[in-house]
Amino acid sequence: MASASFSWDTIGPFFVWQFLIPLAAGWVQSILYSIFIRAGDPKPTPGSPRFVRHRRQILIAIYLAYFAFTIYEVDFNLQKSSNAYNELGVPIDVDDGGLQSRFRRLTIRFHPDKVGPGVDREKANSYYIHLKHARDIILDPAKRFAYDRFGPDIFQQCRQCLTVKEFTDNALLTALGTYGALLVFLLGANALGFLKDGAYWRYLAILAVATFDLRTAMRPDHPAFLTKWLNPLMASLRLRPPYLPFQVTIIVKKASISAAQFLGLLIPLYRNDPQRPAKASDDSEDARHKQIDRLDAVVQSSAMESSRLLELESTPFRENEHAKSELRAALKKYMLQNVVHQEKEVRNAIGQSIMRRRAGVPHGAQGNR
Repeated sequence: MASASFSWDTIGPFFVWQFLIPLAAGWVQSILYSIFIRAGDPKPTPGSPRFVRHRRQILIAIYLAYFAFTIYEVDFNLQKSSNAYNELGVPIDVDDGGLQSRFRRLTIRFHPDKVGPGVDREKANSYYIHLKHARDIILDPAKRFAYDRFGPDIFQQCRQCLTVKEFTDNALLTALGTYGALLVFLLGANALGFLKDGAYWRYLAILAVATFDLRTAMRPDHPAFLTKWLNPLMASLRLRPPYLPFQVTIIVKKASISAAQFLGLLIPLYRNDPQRPAKASDDSEDARHKQIDRLDAVVQSSAMESSRLLELESTPFRENEHAKSELRAALKKYMLQNVVHQEKEVRNAIGQSIMRRRAGVPHGAQGNR
């Protein structure tokens, strides 16, 4: 069960980011066009600058919504799983006296010898042992230190650990192996030409999370932003119980992975913006082909829009073919001169062509460099 959960937690979000969200963006775009564009009006054609701009805006909105959902999901799961402090009903800064007083009251309610006759004594005994185990963790300074920073899994990972140093050394070795393997994977992928989009942000996320992880593991106190800002805010708003350091670490790791995915997918959306023409200094063959493709998309989009407008405008002259043909010719000329020539891509291409002409020679001998 654990392996299946691990596989889905690892592969599931990647599948959603890479495949499901682009697919959903296409559906959302079609639905929005059908709602906000009146029947008979031309819709932006796929590949046109307007269509690409709308698709980029929809993708960004869905990416942000899913990013927020991933943070909410991991926080919801943390609350559902609870922790030793919540189960005992004590604050995270409880002292030994307050803990023992609270446990005595719980013993009166949940001790197997004190429950009512209709209660399953075996379940009552298991629950009481669970509460006693939680109390023992908080009472033991070394275990409490480890539990607050690394979570309950640390006691399964390091069964022989007894002191704070042993728990810390085990956690640091685990973190070193995890971050080291992740760094080697990213370096190898970048060297082979993969995962280059947003690579800077991935490395920055790894550095930030690793720094926070090390600070949490090696300091005797909880992070200042947690004790001075986040937990007091949660307490004042009554949104949830206070965070423990290991819970914040889990959320930060999930947020950093999702943010790196988001930025890696966001960068190509702006790099391949058809409304941003190629720089004048970029006169390579590949840049020319890309510019021609963009111009072709603009021309096709304009042609389709002009054809639809011509059909609508020539409706009153449906019975008079001569007047209809003259009107269509006049409108087509107007559309060509006042719409197509006003496109940024067209004006940019004409300007670059004029700049490349040779100066100082007769007009008939001028050509491109």
